[in-house]
Parts: sequence; structure tokens; C-alpha cells
Amino acid sequence: MGIKVKSYLFKLFIFLAGISGFQYKSICAELIELNRVVAKVNERVVTWGEIENAMTLLNFTETEKISRANEFVDGKVDRLLSIAAFYEKGMNIPSSFIEQEYNKRLIREFNGDRKLFRDTLRSKGLSQLEYRKEIEEEIIYSHMLSTRRRLKEEISPDKVEAHYQKNKNQFKTEEKIQLGEIAFSQIAGEPETVLLQQAHKTLKEIKEGQSFEDAALKNGQSPFRDKSGDWGVMVSEREIRSDEIREQAFSLNKGEISKPFIVSILERRPDGSVGDSGKIAVYILKAIDRTVAGFKPLDEVRTQIERELASEIEARSHRQWLNRLKRDAYVRVTLPQ
Repeated sequence: MGIKVKSYLFKLFIFLAGISGFQYKSICAELIELNRVVAKVNERVVTWGEIENAMTLLNFTETEKISRANEFVDGKVDRLLSIAAFYEKGMNIPSSFIEQEYNKRLIREFNGDRKLFRDTLRSKGLSQLEYRKEIEEEIIYSHMLSTRRRLKEEISPDKVEAHYQKNKNQFKTEEKIQLGEIAFSQIAGEPETVLLQQAHKTLKEIKEGQSFEDAALKNGQSPFRDKSGDWGVMVSEREIRSDEIREQAFSLNKGEISKPFIVSILERRPDGSVGDSGKIAVYILKAIDRTVAGFKPLDEVRTQIERELASEIEARSHRQWLNRLKRDAYVRVTLPQ
């Protein structure tokens, strides 16, 4: 073999070895990064791989992973502290209970398909044993959360009323109206004058004794025609898209009927926005019912306030409890920079 050929082969060998070494170093660096300890709770460690995997399953971007990593680590630490407290109390979860939950999930989430179940676990980098451990920890954590919950009986009527008075704007009600309509639309491009003539003729019949409801059943092209023109619901000003209908509607008192007026028909565009279609219709409205703005009475929102106060107390109590656990435990957090 010539000197030049030997020299070439030697250089090629060095080049390939360099590539292999680079790949080896890259893989090692990645493994070190994934196995980096980001938190330690007593003797239990949390690796960056665990945290990153949880965020990857939620389709987080790399930027989101960086900005929200601390939140996920805190959640994991809280979970581990709760589990440690569970075992310190001498409690345990029967293996039969975990087995039951395991089988329920197999049926509920995978329709009993064990192959699909195993493939899914493999895609998440979990063994069946690790999955069972996850189930056990979820059960324990849920149990420890439930033991910290405050019953609504602990929320006194005085506290409920004080919250209601302090946050009364949260319970404000808008002025609302229930409308009936008769609408004359352009079927074959009829001019405005023709639509107005039809509307005035119908209004004249109403004034001569025909009920608005009967007139709405027999005239026009309203989508509510079969319901005698009745919209069927109370609506606020902000819920009426058409400027013309909104203005006319809220100028009526309960039971009043409007004069015929022209409305620019709106349409939804391909991009999802709503705009003028270039067509018109002539409307006659009736204010079937109308309510004034005000506040929901306390009795109507009492249960809602009790739930809110209970949630606040639960969150505060749970955080204080976790802080006490942290004082008594060894907790260290070192997120990657």
C-alpha cells in the first residue's frame, strides 16, 4: 500500500474517531443534564429529567420550560413533603387498593388494551413498576390534601356577609331585555322602500288589534318566526352585536313596540371576525320583558361565597402546613442555569 494511501486512511481514521468522540461526549453531556439533581427532599432526589419530562408531556416550548421550571419543582417538592408526612404518621396504602386503581385506569384510559398501555408507558420512559409508584403517590397526595380541607360549616354567616359587602361589584347584574322581533329581509335584492312598506303594513295591523305574536308568526323572515318572534332569553346591551337593534331595544319600555327601522346585516367572515355584509333588513321590535341593573341578593350567592372562602382558607392552611414541613425537613433546590 502506497504512503499516500496509508496517510489518507490514517487521516480518515482520526476524523471518524473525532466524530465518534464528539457524539459520545454529546450523549454523556445529555445524560448528565437529565440526571442532574434539581431538588432534594430528605433522602429523595428530583432530577431535571423528571421535571423536563413532565413539561414535555404538556407540549411546553423550550422558553416555557425555562420560565416555568421553578413552578414544577415547587410542586414536586410539595408533593414529596406531603408523602413524607403521610409515612411519618405511620399510615400506609394497601397494595390491593393500588392494584384496583391500576386496573381501573387500564380499563378507563386504555380500554383494557395492555399492549397500548405498555406502548404508552414506553413512550413516556416509564416502567409498569414506576407507573404503579406514580399511582401510589397520587393517592397519598390526594389523601393528604383532603385531610387539610375546611368544611363550609367553618365559614360563619358573618364572614359571608362581610365578603359580600366588600366585593359587591362582583355580584352586579346588568340591565337586560327580552325581545320579540319581526324582520323583513332582502330575499331577491328588494330595495329598502319595499321592505319598509311591508313593515309599516304589518305595524298598522298590530295597531288595529292583531297581536304582535300573531303578526310575527305570519310575516317576515326572522329565524324566531316559529316562536312568534320571541328571542327566548334575557340579553344585556353588550350581548347585542347590532348597533341599530341595541339602540332601539333599550329605548323601549316593557310591552312597547318599536317603529320599523333599518338594520345593517352582519356576517361572520372566514377569519372569524364579524362585519357588515352589505345587506339590510327592516325590523320591528317588542320589549317582552325588561329588568334594571342591580346586585344579586346575598341568599342567591351565599353558596358561591362559602366555596370561595373555603378555598382561600384551604390554600392558606395548606401552605402554612407545607412551610412547617419544610422547616422540619431537609429541602434543597438547585435549578440548572
